[in-house]
Amino acid sequence: MKNILFYSEDLAQVEYSPTHPFKPMRAKQMMDLLNRYGLLEDTQILEHPFLEEELLYLFHTPDYIQALKTCEHGEFDINLLTYGLGTHDNPIFKGVYSFSLQASGGTFLGAKKLAETDATFAFNPIGGFHHAMRDHAEGFCYINDLAIALHYLIKKGFKCAYIDIDVHHGDGVQSAFYDDNRVLTISIHESGQFLFPGTGFENEIGEGPGYGYNVNIPLLKDTDDEIYLYAFEEIVQPLLQSFKPDIVCIQVGGDSHKDDPLAHLNLTSNGYEKVLTLIKQYSGKVLGTGGGGYNLYKTSALWTLAWSTFAGIKPVDNFMGVVGGMMFGPEMDAGSLYDNPYHIGGLTKEQCFSYARDVVDYIKQTVFPIHKI
Repeated sequence: MKNILFYSEDLAQVEYSPTHPFKPMRAKQMMDLLNRYGLLEDTQILEHPFLEEELLYLFHTPDYIQALKTCEHGEFDINLLTYGLGTHDNPIFKGVYSFSLQASGGTFLGAKKLAETDATFAFNPIGGFHHAMRDHAEGFCYINDLAIALHYLIKKGFKCAYIDIDVHHGDGVQSAFYDDNRVLTISIHESGQFLFPGTGFENEIGEGPGYGYNVNIPLLKDTDDEIYLYAFEEIVQPLLQSFKPDIVCIQVGGDSHKDDPLAHLNLTSNGYEKVLTLIKQYSGKVLGTGGGGYNLYKTSALWTLAWSTFAGIKPVDNFMGVVGGMMFGPEMDAGSLYDNPYHIGGLTKEQCFSYARDVVDYIKQTVFPIHKI
């Protein structure tokens, strides 16, 4: 099988808390859509294995992991706040360590399958914890599955690119490879002026051997498909073409969508799919993960499009016109994976485009010469 999907019914039922916005159940909704649209042909569906503890130390510090392990039974200790544990964003709940190990295990096994077999696409929707830092939890993320998988791949000799299209800057992954030229790290996101984690500005371009190999494309809130695609095509395409990665790891958070309640970009399914299609042109093998996305239906629909794009299978609605067919999310949206076109205009458009052009120009002047572009 060339396409590998990781899914666990148990993981999909996990809740950080009843009111916490991070909902693993998005993976269950994605599975429903994959079945509805006939997208599981020639697919190997695997359960998430538990990540071996020793692999955590490819990125995380022993002290932090020991602290996280003490949270397994859901008991709070004031000292855990030092590690970002027990906060509103990263609550302590029963089974948190096991959940983190198993969710990360899918991403790691996906990397291993891409490295050791002829698989070309592996996707873990309950993954993509790009904010977790070496020594603390952050932004709903306890274990950085992406950093661990990428460290494994470069140790195996693979040249890797990491592309993050989550609306939030991928600060944890940036920190993992800021001084390393074996991973080209690219994050396109809403500017840290307006959104957590307050980082990811265009002048954060790496240091030491990694100088020029860390690329951030911050965008103004209200940015739409046209502006997003302009920035992406001007920067990401030439860099991928020059870098020529063996494996591309992509975090496909769905919170850049215009209907996401926690962010302010205006991406639609049309822009999202176009970005994924462009990435596929320069990617022989792809490791994909989920990430953010707090409009549950829209996120599961976007992940379905991501699967369709990288698996190379066209969606066909098998339930079209069937009475009693599967319906979730707003009824007007449930019949299609796609949005109607959406564009901003006027002064807002001019300001967003001007900001994007300035970012693009800066990267072309500072980063492109390093890659001989």
